[in-house]
Amino acid sequence: MSFHGVADDLLRPFQLERSALRGRLVRLGATLDQVLTRHDYPAPVAHLLGELFVLAAALAGGLRFKGTFSLQAKSDGPVSLMIADYTHDGAMRGYATFDPDAITARSGTGGLLGQGRLALTVDQGERGTTYQSIVELTGANLTECMQAYFRQSDQLKTGLKIAVGRVVENGGRRWRGGGLMVQRLADQTVDEFDEQQQDDWHRTMLLLGTATDAELLAPGLPPDDLLYRLFHEEGVRVFEPQSLTFGCRCTRERVEALLRSFPDAELEAMKQDDGELVVTCQFCSAGFHFDENQLAGLHARVAH
Repeated sequence: MSFHGVADDLLRPFQLERSALRGRLVRLGATLDQVLTRHDYPAPVAHLLGELFVLAAALAGGLRFKGTFSLQAKSDGPVSLMIADYTHDGAMRGYATFDPDAITARSGTGGLLGQGRLALTVDQGERGTTYQSIVELTGANLTECMQAYFRQSDQLKTGLKIAVGRVVENGGRRWRGGGLMVQRLADQTVDEFDEQQQDDWHRTMLLLGTATDAELLAPGLPPDDLLYRLFHEEGVRVFEPQSLTFGCRCTRERVEALLRSFPDAELEAMKQDDGELVVTCQFCSAGFHFDENQLAGLHARVAH
């Protein structure tokens, strides 16, 4: 059974009754495709950013917060920066910056990040608390990096399976992403498990490993059907899902506030040959256009 008849763009929490393990299934369809195609990223960059989106949703789904969860990777590699934001109501946005020449010279997604750090931030606004954890980018991919994060920060042992790719759907090739994250319910590390818990963990990781990329990405396979296919002998129980959407927070008012922080001379230097100034949102590629009269009025409104 799928969420409201839709097999995409949702986070489905679940629990395995036999082993007291809890997990989250992420399925991204139109939400991810919209983010990646708006920027027309090269395929390796789009694939890597898609993985970050799946990870962000899976991680945020295990937190209680009201605000924004952000997963940010900065490195000295061809992809110098990637960001995936997730709000408490499931709105997602993100972008990547990269060296086009370096990307062209490589094949696949290996080695695109280089050395750097991965930052996990929970920002609950002016009335809440901001939390941040930082881990070195280690491992061959983002999944291995996140597993290293959980080991280094003495948090729960975590099993991860992530897939991102283009799938033929509705007559075209569209980006899709899927992921499974499994963790312990109790506040224990795997080293503290008794023999039965060790067996439960090992068995569940074997089952998790049988999930294929095709299953995680298949538009015609409802999420709950996939969970049952993988874990039916474990007594899988699902909880209320969270719908995921593309949601950028850029507005003309926010752009105007930003432009008012620049002196007139800098605004003049930012104009195009036709005298217009265009601000493009990094997250959604929306363009905000200001003619000379509108620019002149920015500082005039502040004076009044």
